Amino acid sequence: SQKLDLRLKIVSSMIAVCEERHDEDGKSFWQWVLNVLDLAGYDFMSDEETTLVMLSVPVKKVMLMKWHHPYFLQLFVFIDVTTGMEEEIFQKMGKAAFQRLQSQEETTWPSPCGRPKAFYAPVYLSRLKAPQLAALKMTEGEFVLRSFDGYLDD
Repeated sequence: SQKLDLRLKIVSSMIAVCEERHDEDGKSFWQWVLNVLDLAGYDFMSDEETTLVMLSVPVKKVMLMKWHHPYFLQLFVFIDVTTGMEEEIFQKMGKAAFQRLQSQEETTWPSPCGRPKAFYAPVYLSRLKAPQLAALKMTEGEFVLRSFDGYLDD
């Protein structure tokens, strides 16, 4: 998906910048984010549709993924706003992006299989029966979702 490809480019650029700045903590963090994106894959990106709202302004409506751990919505917004915070690295090119509005409408996408348990919403997992949990084929071992609070507050 274009969204995953763009986020991978942003994260790869941030890894290179951290290397140039000799920022080992930053490099470690962005390498971790790259690992998360690789594990998540394209089917973990948000489901969107273009719609018109007040004053006929086109926006992207981000649909709710009931199986998606809420952490990922925050992480993806964090990655996306990095381009605005690191303006010396990311120059504006192309058309302006659509504004994204979070919707309460649920996506029809099925939950992807083969991800760490931490990638799924705990409430979603608690509602599944044993065969449904087994069908998710969650990877073994613990995967810690790192905090990124304050990372871009410099």
